[in-house]
Amino acid sequence: MLQSVLSEEVINCMRCAYCSPTCPTYISLQTERASPRGMIALIRALVEERLPLSKNLATQIYHCLDCQLCKVKCPAGVNTDEIFACAKEILAQSKFFPSPLDKLRTRIRETGNIAGEDKETRLLWGQDYSELFPELVRAKDAEVLLFLGCIASLFPMVYALPQALIEIMGKAGIEFTTLGEEEICCGYPLLAAGLPIDDQMERNLAQLKALGAKKLVTACPSCYHTFKENYPDMGMEVWHASEFLAQLLEERSIPFKPFPKGVTYHDPCDLGRKSGVYEPPRQILQAIPGLELVEMEANRAEAFCCGGGGNLESIDPALSAAIADRRLAQAQAVGAQVIASACQQCERTLAMAARRAKARIKVMDIAQLVREAMEERWRP
Repeated sequence: MLQSVLSEEVINCMRCAYCSPTCPTYISLQTERASPRGMIALIRALVEERLPLSKNLATQIYHCLDCQLCKVKCPAGVNTDEIFACAKEILAQSKFFPSPLDKLRTRIRETGNIAGEDKETRLLWGQDYSELFPELVRAKDAEVLLFLGCIASLFPMVYALPQALIEIMGKAGIEFTTLGEEEICCGYPLLAAGLPIDDQMERNLAQLKALGAKKLVTACPSCYHTFKENYPDMGMEVWHASEFLAQLLEERSIPFKPFPKGVTYHDPCDLGRKSGVYEPPRQILQAIPGLELVEMEANRAEAFCCGGGGNLESIDPALSAAIADRRLAQAQAVGAQVIASACQQCERTLAMAARRAKARIKVMDIAQLVREAMEERWRP
């Protein structure tokens, strides 16, 4: 099956190089083998048995961010995403599977998360909220089941996001709950590495369906995309937090105080190009008085990746950082005081880029920005 998909797709590449000038990896490395057409040529040689599997080839293929900008730019409509995904599936079954990704696989399968943390740490962000929200963990038949994802649950620099979401929902009178310590990785990092996610799907579906929530709202675009595209019938509506908040602001009055700052929005690859969600985050920003939305030149379907996609940070952290630095520069070029996004990985990589550059620019999630602009806030 994999060989069939590859054989059919790789021959469609015209080698026109329209993809190369926009590929974040190629822009940073400036080598032909790092460009999408260069990698397709390598994969075609592999399929046609003119090139053997090797460590160098594996490293090259796993430099792909899976941002899919090359697919948007391709005039021939080549399914570059399928080519690179199939190549990774082949490499994942070989002895050349990169060691950092093998360790990632072990962490997810043994602990249920990308960081290898004990499950008891998943709810550290909510310690001060248990009295305010007694239904915070595994309450049955809530309207919303909030699925936070590994980064928002386990990385302290992103704790403000789940805190913002539950404060907003509390203020708006939304009945919600979380899986708490029982939440596990959706499986996206495994998919991005070319690995199966059957175990993650089975365990997650059992947990989700047992609670009987009507809507699954996830703050993570990768979780959102995985639930929408890779899971079987969920038995509930699946929303990204930005979609949910945009509708919430339409239906319920949440008074805002002015937020007089220039804000640029960074489109996450998994939410934008892969899932087609572009306008809800912008609708939220435009609803906040005093906020000036300033678009980067590369936005929406042509937005530049943050450098955090496709497990690249595990494979080549220096390359990931260089790509993040370039996206930060694009935000600085339009004079933004704040970079808003709707992806915790994007926020991590861009915040670290701002720190490296000593740039006076704040990186925030859409939900954090909404909470900051609210006239009244829940306070633990």
